[in-house]
Amino acid sequence: MADTALTSEASSAGADRLEEEVARLKREMANLKQALAERADDIVQGAASAAHAVVQPVRNNPGTFGLIAGGLLGLLVGLAIGEADQRRSRHWYDRYL
Repeated sequence: MADTALTSEASSAGADRLEEEVARLKREMANLKQALAERADDIVQGAASAAHAVVQPVRNNPGTFGLIAGGLLGLLVGLAIGEADQRRSRHWYDRYL
C-alpha cells in the first residue's frame, strides 16, 4: 500500500516537471516567433529601401536606362547568334593557328 502511494507521488512529481517543461518550451517558442517576426519585418523594410534605391535613378534617367538595357540586349543577341554557328571552333585562337 505504501508502495502505491510512493508511485503515485513520483508520477505526480514527474507530471508536474513535464508540465513545467512544456510551459517553458511554449514560452521559448513564443519568444522565437516574436524574434523571427521582427527579423522578417527588418528584411522587408530593407528590400523596400533597396528597391526604392534602384527605381528612383531609373525614373530620373530613363534614357540612360534605355541605352544600358538596349546594349545588354544587343550583347545577348550577338552572343546567341555567335553560338548558333557550330561549324566554327569555339576558341578564337583555333581560327588563326
